[in-house]
Amino acid sequence: MKVPVRFAIAFAAALALVPFLSLYVERTMMHVMFAHGGGGAIEWGWRRRTLSSFWADYQYMRPEQDPGFWLAVNVALALTYALALALIVHLAFHRAARRKRG
Repeated sequence: MKVPVRFAIAFAAALALVPFLSLYVERTMMHVMFAHGGGGAIEWGWRRRTLSSFWADYQYMRPEQDPGFWLAVNVALALTYALALALIVHLAFHRAARRKRG
C-alpha cells in the first residue's frame, strides 16, 4: 500500500477515535448563592472532558465561559491528537516493513 494512502487511512481512523478520549478542556463557572442573602460569588475552574460530552453541554454554557473559543481549542486538540496517532501508526508500519525486507 502506498504511503499517503496508508497515512490517510490511519488519520481517518484516529479522527474517529480521539473524540472519545478524555483529553479536552472546559472552563467551568459556578454561581454560588449565600444563604443569608448577602450576594454571591462566581467560582471558576477547569474540567477534563471528552469532546462528545463537551459538545453535548455546549448549548448550556454561559457567554462568560467563552464556549466558541474553547470549542475551537478542543477541535484543534482533536486534530493534533489524531495527527500524532496517525504518525505513530505510520512509523510502526514503516518499521515493520523495513524489518520484513531485511
